[in-house]
Amino acid sequence: MYTTRDAINALDRYLGVSTKGLSKQIIEDTKNRGFVLTLPSGEHVVIFTYPLVHKKDNSKNYFDTRDSGPHERTKTWNYALAKKYKYFCLGVNDKVEKYNEYIFSLECNERTIEKLSGTVNGDRSSSSSGNQIIIPNNYLPNKKFERIQNNLGTFISVIHVSALMDYLEKYDNRPYLLDDAIVSVDQNENHALRFNTDADFPFPRNHIIFGAPGTGKSYQINEEVNKLVEDGGCYERVTFHPDYSYANFVGTYKPVPYVRDDGEKGITYEYVPGPFSRVLVAALRNAMSGEEVHPYVLVVEEINRASMAAVFGDVFQLLDRDSANVSEYAIHASEDMKKYLAQELGGNADDYGEIKIPDNMFIWATMNSADQGVFPMDTAFKRRWDFTYLGVNANEELIKDAVVTMGTGNYARRVSWNGLRKAINNELLNFGVNEDKLMGTFFISKNVIDAISNDDGKHFKEVFKNKVLMYLFDDAAKRKSSQLFGGCNNNKLYSEIIKEFDTKGVGIFMDAIRNKFKDIPADTSGADVK
Repeated sequence: MYTTRDAINALDRYLGVSTKGLSKQIIEDTKNRGFVLTLPSGEHVVIFTYPLVHKKDNSKNYFDTRDSGPHERTKTWNYALAKKYKYFCLGVNDKVEKYNEYIFSLECNERTIEKLSGTVNGDRSSSSSGNQIIIPNNYLPNKKFERIQNNLGTFISVIHVSALMDYLEKYDNRPYLLDDAIVSVDQNENHALRFNTDADFPFPRNHIIFGAPGTGKSYQINEEVNKLVEDGGCYERVTFHPDYSYANFVGTYKPVPYVRDDGEKGITYEYVPGPFSRVLVAALRNAMSGEEVHPYVLVVEEINRASMAAVFGDVFQLLDRDSANVSEYAIHASEDMKKYLAQELGGNADDYGEIKIPDNMFIWATMNSADQGVFPMDTAFKRRWDFTYLGVNANEELIKDAVVTMGTGNYARRVSWNGLRKAINNELLNFGVNEDKLMGTFFISKNVIDAISNDDGKHFKEVFKNKVLMYLFDDAAKRKSSQLFGGCNNNKLYSEIIKEFDTKGVGIFMDAIRNKFKDIPADTSGADVK
């Protein structure tokens, strides 16, 4: 991922800001991207910085004038016009070999960029998808100076670092910038909540992992979150339940106790943000800082255990992301939310009239597909998410092939959890039970399985008896329990089944299951079924 901060650092190095003692003055409200540079001749020039976007497969290389900093770019343009300084819009990417030590100068004015990119008055227009300004993929810079033109007719000068100062000193593109009217940006002062960071994280922004019980959904999402934030950023986890509400998720006024300096105690009411608002603010604060961009993840466990329409409310609209992974459509912020955002991000409440999710905010969730009947997910909601299904045998390589003795005397059998789980699942399928009712790899937790050798499987057998047998008897095989537990003398009562389990072990099951496990040979500890 090549960030704005990377581009600023590279351009400073190319210009020799620190080595040549050049004066650089940051232009206010441009997030460090716009600045005035005093050249060795004493002339002042205005520069706006772009991180050139380079797709790893070289399918696209471009100035992202559509989604990256239109407000900041317009502020810089207006400043140059007001001061009557030369203006340069420069793009760099020193991490791409063919672009290293080359600077790309975009030679068109702000009005032209607006038309090409679908931006209006320093903001992305909701009525136009717009285009980024493409650098031809087959173009390889190899001269000190060259002027090229892309398929939209836009001129781009390509300058080697050794000729950069000469270019800035001698070149003046103002005669070609015919429409030099200052662009109004006052109506777009809540731009910060629609900020695009140029982040190129190779992960989906809205993501649901779903599957049968015990397939490792929480484990997998935790692994992916840790990988995503390993170099910076953070995440917050929340679990939905039937009483979970919009007020819990987004925020609401709540009574808060206080103690005054004179010792008087009382209760006041304050706006208390929910996990969505906290993660949104953290992502925006990072995006607005001008520093390296990091991901911020909201993890929702058991997303379908609450009424999603009620919990998400108007936030539902923000889940539609555009090609830059920013919310396609804004929502109006409540007065309470405006005040909270101003308090956390600075400025006035009126600056935050609209909200969009930035591209460095992720919402990831888990869903037990066996429990979809709790709160069904409608098609409109599903459309806004990427889904990953974990099959019933997902992650089975992560558990040890632990073996435990079940049953006593002539009933004693050496059994592996994975082998027994698969044997039971196979018969459930024969009964017509849906896949989402089968038992996943982690239906019994990995910690319990890993600890089998510590106490000869005593704890494992207790968990199996009180968790697995109950689930099979009362849920997955409820209508076929008499067949499934065909080895029991009394398979009508759960209490009798678990009593016989202590003696018979896998002998409580039907022939198709128990016959997969042979008597224990005297010289082995292996399992027959894996």
